[in-house]
Amino acid sequence: MRAALICLCLLATVARAQTCPPAEAAAKALDRGDVTGAEGILAPFETVAPPCTEILLDLARLRAAQKQFRAAEALFVQYVQRAPQDAQGHLEFARFLFSMGDYPRADTMAQKAVSLAPSNAQALTLAGQLLVMKGETAHGQALLETACKIDPANAGAHFQLGALMDRARRPREAVAEFEKVIALQLANPRAYDYLALNLEPLGEIERAEQAYRKALQINDGPQFDSFLDYNYGRFLMKRNRLSESKKHLDRAVDLAPKVRAVRYERGKLNFRLGNFADARNDAERALSLKDPGGVIIDLQIYNLLQLIYTRLGETELARQYAQLSRTTPVPLRSDGSR
Repeated sequence: MRAALICLCLLATVARAQTCPPAEAAAKALDRGDVTGAEGILAPFETVAPPCTEILLDLARLRAAQKQFRAAEALFVQYVQRAPQDAQGHLEFARFLFSMGDYPRADTMAQKAVSLAPSNAQALTLAGQLLVMKGETAHGQALLETACKIDPANAGAHFQLGALMDRARRPREAVAEFEKVIALQLANPRAYDYLALNLEPLGEIERAEQAYRKALQINDGPQFDSFLDYNYGRFLMKRNRLSESKKHLDRAVDLAPKVRAVRYERGKLNFRLGNFADARNDAERALSLKDPGGVIIDLQIYNLLQLIYTRLGETELARQYAQLSRTTPVPLRSDGSR
């Protein structure tokens, strides 16, 4: 049986239209996250030299799932060299490179996938996401909107379009996109988190809290949202529910201890609770952390530290931070605004 399968695979042509049955089965197993099942299917072909083209792609995906990243990359390179006209191969390689943080090469592969298959919604989604990350927002948005039109059931495309609307501070449009994501993926905690964040500025406070609570109930698995407690903690602090807020901001610090915004918000909360020593520790720690996105600027922390040291009776430190607050300019944003 093993010999028959190997012969069948070796006789398969490069064209993916002529499907190799073991490769098709392995691909389906990988699609549903069944790494063990895919490994069992592909095991007979591990020693075949060279494996047929479709098996090569599945082996690359398997190595990526097994966190054997160097082996995975080598196999992906071999595959796109053997099947340069296969959009799916370029898309899978792009996804792998994206997961590794190699965004320039991921962008090249995603754009190649789009050029080979202009109606592939998944390729359009990834290419659009990468364009937005590069600052080519209008072009990226156009690709994401096209992906949504081609495949209205593509939750990933709606999610990325919603995230773009969130960054553009267009909450009503963001809400519409994340509602579509939730309709397609009932157990997506990040979609509920984004939904809540955008319902709040629309004044829909009760719906926002319902979305946060739902997200907390399902926050597990591959779509785990490490900033959910941070966002809900801020929401509760605005509602003056300080003890509830502290529970979530404490967990947020545990999950993201090196994120400036997380430390800063807990510092604000501790100040309001009268925990001035803890507030000082959080604020000083926040100041020591870099924040390339400019979510929390130095000036905000200086203001908080001035208040904290005033309450602690450390007048010289309070004076120093007051001076910094007066003399530190507000940085310009990338669009030239303050």
